[in-house]
Amino acid sequence: MSVSILLASCGCFAGTNTCPRRGFYELSLETTEKALNPYTDIEVEIVFERPDGSKVSVDGFYDGPGVFKARAYCDTVGKWRWRSSSNIDDLDKKSGAFEVKSSSLKGKLRVHERDPRQFAYDNGQWFLHIGDTGYRYVTQTEPKWKEYIDQAARMGATKIRTWFCQGRSDVQVLFFNGRKELNLAYWQEIDRRLQYALEKHPHIIFKLIPYGEDTEELRRYDKGDEAARLIARYAQARFSALPNIHWCISNDREIVPGGKLTGRKVLRRTIDKIGRDMAAREPWGTLLTNHQSRFKGYDFVDAAWSDIIMLEDMDQVDGRIFKEYYDKRAAPMVLDEDRYEHWRNPKHDRYFFRRLMWASLLSGGHATYGGLRTYEPYDGKESGVQGYFDAVAAGKLDHGADDFVHIHKFFADTGLTLVNMKPDDTMVGNKPGKYKCIHDDEAYIIYLANPDGPKPGEANVSRATPTVTVRLPEGTFAAKWFNPRNGRWTDRNSVPGGSRKLTAPAGGDWILLLRPTHPLSSSTALRFCI
Repeated sequence: MSVSILLASCGCFAGTNTCPRRGFYELSLETTEKALNPYTDIEVEIVFERPDGSKVSVDGFYDGPGVFKARAYCDTVGKWRWRSSSNIDDLDKKSGAFEVKSSSLKGKLRVHERDPRQFAYDNGQWFLHIGDTGYRYVTQTEPKWKEYIDQAARMGATKIRTWFCQGRSDVQVLFFNGRKELNLAYWQEIDRRLQYALEKHPHIIFKLIPYGEDTEELRRYDKGDEAARLIARYAQARFSALPNIHWCISNDREIVPGGKLTGRKVLRRTIDKIGRDMAAREPWGTLLTNHQSRFKGYDFVDAAWSDIIMLEDMDQVDGRIFKEYYDKRAAPMVLDEDRYEHWRNPKHDRYFFRRLMWASLLSGGHATYGGLRTYEPYDGKESGVQGYFDAVAAGKLDHGADDFVHIHKFFADTGLTLVNMKPDDTMVGNKPGKYKCIHDDEAYIIYLANPDGPKPGEANVSRATPTVTVRLPEGTFAAKWFNPRNGRWTDRNSVPGGSRKLTAPAGGDWILLLRPTHPLSSSTALRFCI
């Protein structure tokens, strides 16, 4: 028996049996058993006991000749203990202990305790969702994966979509020996790339899509195929303890209730079965969802296993899809695909994606950017994962994500979060294609999109100076203008309550922040002046 000492900043401290809180712990057990199939015939379970006596059971996972490992997400400070059970004698009844110390790590992605439509890290810090699409980040044939993730962090991304596919629409590379075993080297490379990101950029969360777009594999799962079911079981055993991941069953499949299964069609019951199986097995509360075809909505709003309403649509710069789902369930709503810079590309990428991000946030939702064709293998041109800034410099991308860093700056400068803020476009005339508003009693955030035309895919930001009429409650408000194109602030004089027409400092799109100069009582906040 041995305990792996992980060098990653989120694993065990080097040379000790001590781990940081909200990192992960890994143990390694060895066996001389070589005749049995390690994926299907050998069972290893580890029970981790926290300092408070609560216990978590996890599956061990095979990681090479005679080696089985298990991982714990270290969510509690103090002394942890563990004990193994197995149908193989030299893996059975092993035990050990390790210490978890306080740390500054943010930890896993959670649903915010005080607002179920917002995300938070496990340390309670609000999670600002700035999504990016890096489908092939963990694919072993992608050579620019380090440049991709390092520059995605600089660009401001906090969530990355990535799948296990190597082929465009299949995950068969996950298997070996006629699907009787797993292609261990491929899984280990996935692990290496996730741990690289965890060490370098622990604030970035990966949405892992184990079945990718492999329609046939999903259908095999429904028929009870052992290898199809092994994918999810092994993936959870290996990766669920990592602080920087959450699960998405599949990508861009058409979910149907029945009928002939052609094209990308998958039965609803199939995804529901996988979701229920994964949720029942999930040891560390890792969030789980599914992603389905464009314009098809989300079929699992009420499913107990589903934590996130995941959407794919187009031209959602007015946030109307979030309004549609807002009252269906109080859960995070993520628009994970809209346009891409290289697929159904808008005419003015930088403005479109800036507008999409701000409009989504102020609608109570979250959005994701798409740049290169990361669903295709790297070709040195516009396909595969590559560094964002490298691609911009080479003329492959047109600055579509340049302004995401300014979104971070806005919230850092103001100290605001969107927790318990309510979307309210009626305050600004109920014209969501032009104005978006979200607020609580302490702050009103308004986006003046100022498009130069009505078609989202064609519009650019207007050079004309925009105005907005705001219907405020009684009181006096401090007004500040934030330029989402460069991150600069412009102060304005105080604004009295009532219906007020306010003019931006110049042309372009703007964020208007209004804060009461004296705290409003809840009753005052409801008395809007007409």
